[in-house]
Amino acid sequence: MAAFGAKYLRFAKIATEEKGKLPTYAPGVVTLGGLVKADLTVNYASGEMYADDVLAERVEEFISGSLAVEVDELENEEASVVYGARINESEEKADNASDSAPCGGLGYYKTLVKNGERFWRGYYYPKVKATLGNDTAATKSSSITLATTPLTFTVFEPENGDWRYTKRFSTEAEAVAWVDEKLGVTAGTPEQVEE
Repeated sequence: MAAFGAKYLRFAKIATEEKGKLPTYAPGVVTLGGLVKADLTVNYASGEMYADDVLAERVEEFISGSLAVEVDELENEEASVVYGARINESEEKADNASDSAPCGGLGYYKTLVKNGERFWRGYYYPKVKATLGNDTAATKSSSITLATTPLTFTVFEPENGDWRYTKRFSTEAEAVAWVDEKLGVTAGTPEQVEE
């Protein structure tokens, strides 16, 4: 199987989270620029017990994940929602020492091919939180290097324990609809969060 595409990175703030259930999301979903790549690292707590000079038991439990994402550009309005910053009266994003990024849901899909058949796989993370990362800039030189914008999300275990969902689709439109459904988008729901 070969993966050759990734699209439609979307984020929605958590509105409620009840014990034993998936979160529900506030109206409005933010599109976080054009998705360049998404790399997941899963963190486990583990323990081993030895008996009679051999490994007798090994336990691993999900603790969290780290989803390193790159997008082509993250506009100030979208960044303010994801990082908990504010847009001031001069239309500047003001990052403050007391900013607190909200927890939210995150979704996207990949394009894959197997045995000549193209299909799409949706990815949904019910509870994530962004961490403001580093920024870099470089002067123009004799060659052109196109830069991306990095985003890092911590993946949490939601109340029901299901920290990630994936699903295969035969059409791209089905993958888009699934991501929207997971993040609570319905007909008439605004596409952009208004702050």
